[in-house]
Amino acid sequence: MARTKGTVFVALKSFVTRMYGYDAWKQYLAQLEVSDRRQIEMPSAKEWYDLGVMLRSLQILDVVFGKDSGDVVYDFGRHEADRDLNTLQRVFLRMANPAFVIEKATEYWRNFCDFGEWRVERNGKKTATAILLGVPVTDPVYCRELSGYLQRLFELVGAKNVHSEHTRCRSRGDAQCEWVGKWE
Repeated sequence: MARTKGTVFVALKSFVTRMYGYDAWKQYLAQLEVSDRRQIEMPSAKEWYDLGVMLRSLQILDVVFGKDSGDVVYDFGRHEADRDLNTLQRVFLRMANPAFVIEKATEYWRNFCDFGEWRVERNGKKTATAILLGVPVTDPVYCRELSGYLQRLFELVGAKNVHSEHTRCRSRGDAQCEWVGKWE
């Protein structure tokens, strides 16, 4: 069973209440399966949760607030990156090349997920490819959340005019998920 840390659900509650209000969090929870709702109603950042709960939660987020477009899940990924990188880390990381920062961020993946592995390839001074291997599920909503997270991570460490593209995706039949980031 693949698991993810509860920080994602703490960020999810923060995102929904900030963007849509506390009543919206109740509305959102009401759309979840009872077993999922019981787990994330009062999320704990320290606990581990089944990855399936996260995927279903993202799907419901997309349906309830995003009209099944993927946009709200992307925005949530950006919000999650904001929460994960505190101000002190941002200042320190702005002194490094964004590709280096992405490489270091991939080392922390196991603190939040007990599955998968990232590989980062530098394609020049202002381009990098991030490849996610070994994820036990394929879900376009999950990839959309990661796309928002990665885009925001580049911005938070000082990259300007960031363009990122999810060039390969397991949910589209590719062997792995891959994101290419370019910046100034």
